[in-house]
Amino acid sequence: MSEFCAFCGHKHLSAKTTRYFHEQGDEILIVNAVPCLECDYCGEQYFDAAVLKHIEAEHFAILQQGKTPQSVRQVAIEEFGMISA
Repeated sequence: MSEFCAFCGHKHLSAKTTRYFHEQGDEILIVNAVPCLECDYCGEQYFDAAVLKHIEAEHFAILQQGKTPQSVRQVAIEEFGMISA
């Protein structure tokens, strides 16, 4: 992975962890503490392909193989155009 931001061109990326949302169909898996590189200037995040493949495999195991997730939460969903000011 290059050491500059492809989005803004800034040359300083820092190793961090973040929350990652993986969507598969209508299902969403939220994974905490995912390692990434983050641009110190604009906040763009970069993930190693192996990390993303691991998350995808975990989501597949939950949806298709009956693996139990660590927790399940109800999430409210709104369409922006339907939100009244």
